[in-house]
Amino acid sequence: MSILGEIVEAVILAGGLGERLGPLTQDVPKILVKVRGVPILDRQIAWLKKHGVRRVVISCGHLSERIDSYVKSNDLGVKIDLSVEDKKLGTGGALKLALKRTLNDEFFVVNGDIISNVDLTRVEGYHRVKGKTATIVVVPFRSPYGIVKFSDGVLEEFKEKPTLPYWVNAGIYLICRRIESHLPIKGSLEADVFSKMGGDISVYMSEDPWMPIDTIKDLREAEAFLSKAGI
Repeated sequence: MSILGEIVEAVILAGGLGERLGPLTQDVPKILVKVRGVPILDRQIAWLKKHGVRRVVISCGHLSERIDSYVKSNDLGVKIDLSVEDKKLGTGGALKLALKRTLNDEFFVVNGDIISNVDLTRVEGYHRVKGKTATIVVVPFRSPYGIVKFSDGVLEEFKEKPTLPYWVNAGIYLICRRIESHLPIKGSLEADVFSKMGGDISVYMSEDPWMPIDTIKDLREAEAFLSKAGI
């Protein structure tokens, strides 16, 4: 069991095709797409290192050979191992496979398409207090669209661009190895695992800077985000 501030391992889930970033991801895996001249992977590892992570397992499939070549040619300051899917396993199956490469009882798990300055040390402290099998990080999201609530095909409420934020999954988790028995060979970590373990999952609410890189539009907006976030 690690003590506060000493979780040294992380798994990055980077098996997605990145189709909404096409044509950039036709020959480049999403995690190596550059945001203001720096690959997402480099930014993630710098963030993880700041919080004590010294070993990273990258779970990948699509263009995994490009990721392998990149990490062998660039010193990112941490030990990196690859867990490669032969076929799409979903985030739950991908994590189950990646556990064969992890060494510790606890580790961070991060989606490979986010840029973040979430304070992972605070997440760890919260996780210690709660004592659950996993802690998921949620962040506030203000919808740019009107929100419609309805039941049986009948409108109940319409909110035009609501001012209050909704809390959304940040794709950042702190997980204990004992989750392994809940992981499917193929399936979703979020829908097939977390949703069924509700009582054993704690939720950490963070308002630290966070941004997903899903589309070309996100890439255009990332520069302003990075400047504002001080990343």
